[in-house]
Amino acid sequence: MENEISTGQYAKKWGLIYGLVTLVIALVPLILEVQAQWTGFLLIAVAIFCYVMATREFKRDNGGYMTFGEGFRICITAALIAGVLRSVVNYIYVKVIDPGVTDRIAQAMQDAWREQGMSEEQIEQMSGFSSGFSNPEIGLIVGIILVLLGGLIWGSIVSAINKNEAEEF
Repeated sequence: MENEISTGQYAKKWGLIYGLVTLVIALVPLILEVQAQWTGFLLIAVAIFCYVMATREFKRDNGGYMTFGEGFRICITAALIAGVLRSVVNYIYVKVIDPGVTDRIAQAMQDAWREQGMSEEQIEQMSGFSSGFSNPEIGLIVGIILVLLGGLIWGSIVSAINKNEAEEF
């Protein structure tokens, strides 16, 4: 009987790559204290790239075959690894290294709302709503959930495109 290759090794490798690259993309604006609107698009592009590379590598090493389930398992596990890595390091940065970052982000959001012409009452209302999301503990959980949600969506698409199931005789 042939040795079956494990999806786990590909998920771990590409999950770590995905997590480390997106960690740098997320932390650089915080460290430099700049607003970066381009990071969201870049984070999605890196996720898709890593999912494609992980599933292609698995398929190549598996004789050209990969089921949708195998591809999806690779993508969602990579997303979990990346999400936990990025969220935990981000939490440590915000909680220990630079606790003032949340106040700077809140101030930048208020300034942007003023530029858009919002009244002080509207800004106060929006600040009250968004203050719950600036809590580092909530950010930790939401960060993991958002990466997993992206893994569900983009991982499903990548797995459906890259699958190549063996013919049954």
